[in-house]
Amino acid sequence: MRPLSVRERDLLVAMVARGTEDGVDRVIAASDRERWAGQLADISVHGTCGCGTCPSIDLVPESDDRPSTARQTVLEASTSTASLLLYIEGDRPTYLELAPWGDEPITEFPLVADVEF
Repeated sequence: MRPLSVRERDLLVAMVARGTEDGVDRVIAASDRERWAGQLADISVHGTCGCGTCPSIDLVPESDDRPSTARQTVLEASTSTASLLLYIEGDRPTYLELAPWGDEPITEFPLVADVEF
């Protein structure tokens, strides 16, 4: 396990605050966003994707506790070259994914200023 980098933490904060759910006709409640944001201070990186084409990271709270419920929310945003997805399972952020649209690998997460919400 390792701590989040400044870029990863900034991106998580922005995704929780401004990410949207694609194809879902519901607005993310402010109370949900506040609850998820309150958990970010205790999140660490548990592992990486390992595919070699993206910087996606597996997130766990300091307690190393995994969520037990199947309820899932996926917040989305994008850059000019990739989709950015934040998975929230059991009411906790669990995975930050950057999915490149082309064949070129992307080795680090974008700056928040380069993300379209």
